[in-house]
Amino acid sequence: IGDRAIELASRLGKSPIHVALAYVLAQPFPSVPLIGPRTLDELEDSLKALDIALSPDDLEWLDNGPERRRA
Repeated sequence: IGDRAIELASRLGKSPIHVALAYVLAQPFPSVPLIGPRTLDELEDSLKALDIALSPDDLEWLDNGPERRRA
C-alpha cells in the first residue's frame, strides 16, 4: 500500500506513516502495529494515527488501488 498511502496522505493532509498506521488499526482482525519509537516525541507523533478515521472506500482503495474501487 506504500504508494497509495502516500497519495491518500497527501489528499488528507496527513503523513504517510500515520495513514499506514491507521490502515493497520482499521483491519477487521486483531492486529498490532509495530512502531518502535526511541523517544517520547516519536511515540506521541505515532499516536496521531489514532485521529485518522479511514472510510470504507479509503480502505478498499488502499487494498486494491483505483482499478478495483467500487463505483
